[in-house]
Amino acid sequence: MVLETAFAPAERDTSEQVLAQHQRLAALPFVQEFLNAMPHMTVVLNGRRQIVFANRIFARLLGFRTENSLLGAAESGAVESFVARVLGMRPGEAVGCIRSHLTEGGCGTTVYCRSCGFVRSILNSQALGGEDVQDGVLVRRDSSDGAAESIDLRVWARPIDVEGESFTIFSLVDISADTRRDALERIFFHDVLNTASGLRGLAELLANEEAYAPNLRETAEMLVESTDHLVDEINAQRMLSAAESGELQVKSELVRARVQLEQMQHHFASGPPAAGKTLRIDGAMRDFVFTSDPTLIRRVLTNLVKNALEASAPGDEVVLSCGSDAEAHAVWFSVRNAGVMPEEVQRRVFTRSFSTKGRGRGLGTYSIQLLSERYLQGRASFASSAPAGTTFTVRYPRFLS
Repeated sequence: MVLETAFAPAERDTSEQVLAQHQRLAALPFVQEFLNAMPHMTVVLNGRRQIVFANRIFARLLGFRTENSLLGAAESGAVESFVARVLGMRPGEAVGCIRSHLTEGGCGTTVYCRSCGFVRSILNSQALGGEDVQDGVLVRRDSSDGAAESIDLRVWARPIDVEGESFTIFSLVDISADTRRDALERIFFHDVLNTASGLRGLAELLANEEAYAPNLRETAEMLVESTDHLVDEINAQRMLSAAESGELQVKSELVRARVQLEQMQHHFASGPPAAGKTLRIDGAMRDFVFTSDPTLIRRVLTNLVKNALEASAPGDEVVLSCGSDAEAHAVWFSVRNAGVMPEEVQRRVFTRSFSTKGRGRGLGTYSIQLLSERYLQGRASFASSAPAGTTFTVRYPRFLS
């Protein structure tokens, strides 16, 4: 049977062929010792991108806990477990990529794989016969709570020839800490400098007595509002850092849904993202009360509304809504704008560090998913098509445990 693919070839070698390839490599002098001495997660792939060999560090990533090398370990059970679980898999399947099982062809064959650095580095290396380095983001489910987690990885692929057969050395390095710090710094400086510039402008008005005297109260209110925005940006970055490190504390309180939406409407009323646009609360929605963390709910809604406004053109309308599902004991919030996202953007929406607004600006939708799934016990989703536009929805339990 020929498997369909949206990107890389789907065909695989049989389990017998993979095992023979593994045994051929294992018989070579120093191969095990060499791979286990490498400081990075490393596997050897056959010509169809299947794992035929792996080092100890890669095995640890998969949750194996043996004191010896998994390949050539003293206990045959460890080797058998490794062979049964990993040999013949492709990298995305082995490390738990949430996209790798969307098609029968597996890792490399989905539409999402077209922008995956893992697959591209392997294919480039095989095609060009040289080393290829790419950055990619692995999205997988956290084993403890099932929430999606993103891991930034830098990968190297280099072809080798063993007794006339082509293989690929594939290494991975976790660069999440560096990527996270870079993105947070860029966003922090960008947003804080924008707000600080506004504060400076207001201060100059106050310094000009003739200019500000007739409108002293209005200028003072603008100054307070700008200061609030500055404090909010600082708190937002601090919250995201705590969320990613697992140190964020959740406090469950009574939350009134409509109040949350009204706060969003007021917050963005005079800011640059809303210039020339209308931010409206759906008049058909019913107000209700639920228990959750109001601070985290506000942060999620702030990111949703900000993204929708920035994606809207002058004259467009952004609509806020909410509702409750008594049978499912759930509540939801939605934000809709008229724009439609290209398919390529839709495939990468919740990926950390991806943004249509430039380098270092890709934490908005990522933080929405992070806060919703890991801390608020909810889910974030979206739908984008013409003529309906784009709607992001977050769904939470009626009572946060």
